[in-house]
Amino acid sequence: MLKALVNEARLHLDITTMGPMLIKTGYATIIGADMSPVLTYRNGRKEIYIPGSSLKGVFRSHIEKVINSIKPRVACNPLATSEDALTKDNRGLYRISCGARLNKRARNDEPVPSHEAYRESCPTCRLFGSTSFAGRLAIQDAYLPEDAAETQTYIEHRDGIAIDRLTGGTGGGAKFDLDVVTEGATFTTEIHLRNFEIWQLGMLFVIIQDMQDELIRIGSGRSRGLGKIRAAINEREAGSHLGGVVLSAIRTPRNSERDDELWGLGHWLGDEYALYGTRSDDLLKLSVPVAHTQRGVRSIRAFKGEVLERLQEQCIEAFVTRIQKWDEAPTNAQQRR
Repeated sequence: MLKALVNEARLHLDITTMGPMLIKTGYATIIGADMSPVLTYRNGRKEIYIPGSSLKGVFRSHIEKVINSIKPRVACNPLATSEDALTKDNRGLYRISCGARLNKRARNDEPVPSHEAYRESCPTCRLFGSTSFAGRLAIQDAYLPEDAAETQTYIEHRDGIAIDRLTGGTGGGAKFDLDVVTEGATFTTEIHLRNFEIWQLGMLFVIIQDMQDELIRIGSGRSRGLGKIRAAINEREAGSHLGGVVLSAIRTPRNSERDDELWGLGHWLGDEYALYGTRSDDLLKLSVPVAHTQRGVRSIRAFKGEVLERLQEQCIEAFVTRIQKWDEAPTNAQQRR
């Protein structure tokens, strides 16, 4: 079923720098600053951008911390391949890597069907994926507007100096310089979520809400004051995008989602919900009905303004409730009993 399209969510997210920001290029430079921002060719010229992979990494890292705050031992540590490494490095906050656990079964000639891999994955791996399961959240590179000024307009040069950890003074001759993106630059990315449960949409809204509240920094030098940003869902129409959060479902004979309802994956699955570890009551009763519009094979709705704010509140509440009820991973001591 997860190889079929059931429901989708799309939105454009505007990310504005509220101070200097640096997402470093991975290439060494012979001349110029020691640390420079990533650049790409677009519209026939070089320009700065925010890689989608960087955004996805920040999203995942942040929501793992949020989940740990709600209930420990629910999210996995993708780098922890054993319980011993986990307890030493993470003080019992995480469970072992979902990918490592499922891949170990595969190596032992225990094929893991896709529905079972999904059911046994932690909340973050269900959304972002693991080495054994493809994620269903896609984040595009974030670009400046097409009519933006030349790249150098958005870059400023800064000098830096290493600090001696013993004296607190400057380190001998350890000078470096960096080019950073200036305050006030606005980048836009597109986020696409497919086959989502209601709480997963809420998980995405939690991240966006914290970006709106300037609680998330991105890039290098965050402890030195770099990377402060603010985000907002773009509600303007652009091409085929209707603005706001656009939710769609494939038109099928059993597509009976009403205007005052929003169905999650579990409800769409019907009798198969238990195979994937979802819930049959995975739906919302919308406080304000939003009419469906038929577009090709999809039935779509656009949420904006107060309707969008209410949707965010309901989905975030569903996320918190779902995580609170999620089964914790057993510790070594519990497994030995």
